[in-house]
Amino acid sequence: MGNNYQPSTINHQPILWGLLHGLNDFTAGFMLANYTYHHHYNNSFLLIVIYSIIGFGGQLPVGFWLDHKKQIKPFAAASLILLPASIILFFINAEIGIIFSGIASAFVHVTGGAVCLQVHKNKTGPLALFTAPGVLGLTIGSILGSFSAYSLWLVFIAVVIVGVLIWKKDLPSYQLAPKKESELDAHDFIMLGILLIMCFRSFVFDIINHVAHNYENGILVIGISAFAGKIIGGFVADKIGWKKFVYISLPIALLLFQFGKENIYALAFGIACLQSSVPITLLLMSRSLPVYPATATALSLGTSIALAGLPIYLISERKTILDHFNNGWLTAMVLALLFLCWLLTDKFLLQKKISSSA
Repeated sequence: MGNNYQPSTINHQPILWGLLHGLNDFTAGFMLANYTYHHHYNNSFLLIVIYSIIGFGGQLPVGFWLDHKKQIKPFAAASLILLPASIILFFINAEIGIIFSGIASAFVHVTGGAVCLQVHKNKTGPLALFTAPGVLGLTIGSILGSFSAYSLWLVFIAVVIVGVLIWKKDLPSYQLAPKKESELDAHDFIMLGILLIMCFRSFVFDIINHVAHNYENGILVIGISAFAGKIIGGFVADKIGWKKFVYISLPIALLLFQFGKENIYALAFGIACLQSSVPITLLLMSRSLPVYPATATALSLGTSIALAGLPIYLISERKTILDHFNNGWLTAMVLALLFLCWLLTDKFLLQKKISSSA
């Protein structure tokens, strides 16, 4: 398909979609936290699960849909409509508003990631600009959830402003990448698997629980560290190469998580090192699926997080998450789910891609 946008507008898209990503996740965090303050724990936890299924698990069907239609503009429009609509609906019915926020989140993540992959080929820096604001927005939104819900109207105004800027800057056309076999070898896939499993094992469970329960403002530390890690990691990886960067950052993160749990600064640096791999993961997945940029985004930013959170929903007492996970069976389960996900991806996408290039 043709390209109808000017080079001068390309660099604005990752920044604008990053801002929208941050506002989207802020909205979700604020809504869920605000709802939790005013409703029973069981109802709140159920709604969090529903949001996670829609917001993270829903990214994969949206990714398939976008890659099938091969049109970015309608999905960008859906993102820019669903997010402010969820804020309005939250004041009418909180549950419906949160559900719509989950739908908006799926569209924002997939569309924004696809846009950044289209306008900046083989660069992790722009992907960092898009992915980093999300975790910071979610963190701040969750912290401010105790404030009046009317604060969301300020977010509504910001979303409208960013949406207008995105729409005024020409969106890229969906560009078909050359149909060829995956650029990743077996070693690359193994490294990608290690990245994901490490995120699940050390960050989602051990570190979040430890920091949140043992340090004042621990969640804010996680958010800021993850934000900084993604930004720095994305641009440094462009300079020195992603493999070299991963071989440096992941061992550091492992050591800090293992021996630095009693030092908040060591933990913060470890979180930054680990989260710096997120833009790299997105780039590697897009290289593996060069003709499916939206699906690659969904697998990196949605499916992986959904699988990471699954063990939490299988354990009724949150206090026992750490003890259960130390037994190792949940690690094995997550690994099996990841392996199954990759098998399905290879069967239904990679084989189709190779056959179409024959």
